[in-house]
Amino acid sequence: MTKVSVNAPKTPVTEGSNGIAAATLPNICKMPGPPAPFVPTPLPNIGKSGTDPKGYSQTVMIEGKKVALKGASFGSMGDMASKGTGGGMISSNVEGPTTFAGPGSMNVKIEGKNVQLLGDPMLNNCGPSGSPANSATLMGEIQLPGALLTIVTGKEKCPLCEQVHQSDGELKETSETRADAKALEAVLVAHNQSEAVKKFPPGKNASGRMLGVVRCKCPETYTDHSSATESVFRQIVSERLGSWHAPADGSLNVSEPMRDGETGRTLKGPDGKPLNVTTPRVLAFTRKLCKDLGKEQSLVDAAWNEADLNHRTWCRDPNLRAAYKPGSCAGPKALALALQDKSYVTGMTELWFHRAEESTEGMVEHFRVDLNSKMLTPFGHGESVPPCAACTAILPLMLCTEGKNPEKKCQHKRKT
Repeated sequence: MTKVSVNAPKTPVTEGSNGIAAATLPNICKMPGPPAPFVPTPLPNIGKSGTDPKGYSQTVMIEGKKVALKGASFGSMGDMASKGTGGGMISSNVEGPTTFAGPGSMNVKIEGKNVQLLGDPMLNNCGPSGSPANSATLMGEIQLPGALLTIVTGKEKCPLCEQVHQSDGELKETSETRADAKALEAVLVAHNQSEAVKKFPPGKNASGRMLGVVRCKCPETYTDHSSATESVFRQIVSERLGSWHAPADGSLNVSEPMRDGETGRTLKGPDGKPLNVTTPRVLAFTRKLCKDLGKEQSLVDAAWNEADLNHRTWCRDPNLRAAYKPGSCAGPKALALALQDKSYVTGMTELWFHRAEESTEGMVEHFRVDLNSKMLTPFGHGESVPPCAACTAILPLMLCTEGKNPEKKCQHKRKT
């Protein structure tokens, strides 16, 4: 968030600011029938100030960022599911521009135009030319509070190659991944408020899941949630966040051939058929990474056993630092999804989502830079959450840079 005020205490909107404008008036779109060719349906639309900004200052910067001026706009997401039937009832558009309805500052101008301010009312899902609007955000654009998290520092020895990777082995939350996570939260909230039979998370009683969002350099967005991936989650991502990637298979585990510990040969049963063993998907990915680097699998297994020990210790005493079942957390699942797609990862956010907006059951250990102290606290609905004590053992395994592309570019297997 910028430290510069315009008409204090208000602040200007700048390019790349960590801001969202989630439509508060119904974004009514044409969704496929029956009974009619289309059915008017409210869909979420979330403007993101870092997406496709237009009409910003050209020569004057605030803290190195271009400034939103009168007439500016930025991109949005969330209503792609209605594209095939015509999009917005008024705008006939999907993921249309988000424009400022408020005039901005009347007495502070840049390049001869009013400076737009946080809190200015916004128009959502506008037509391609910027009008007409299909919806609006009456409270205006808001910037997401709180410091961004450092998930893996890269300053400790890599458990696979024993090198200190520094920034190359670092994994941080970015303003983009946090904004994506908040956009995903808004989409899920809108889904749960609709007439949909199956809510997220499913079940009669309200429950919660951690949401994981990973971005690559392109940028593509990868997402998953904690525990086995629900079909309703994959459907929501596919229909409303169409350009995002979610797992095709919801299982936490994969079936792998059982191998002899010394020779590596596949073991077979009395019938001559290979014997299979169920392995957590994240563990299988990490073992393959280890094998590709020519390292001993025991390095992965040692870290995994540490994560499992932390989990079992927490299960015995829930007052200790939370450590969820290894491989079940949203962050490692989304990260594995991105890395399997040959992504060069630039950031990750884990965010707690609860249907009844309750806090996490466990207390997560984290370091507060402002207090120079470790803390052990629960996290609330909609908050970014540091990795649990199981993930702190697993994530560094997945970030080994040995043998990686020195150009730091994505090498995606598929075109998107």
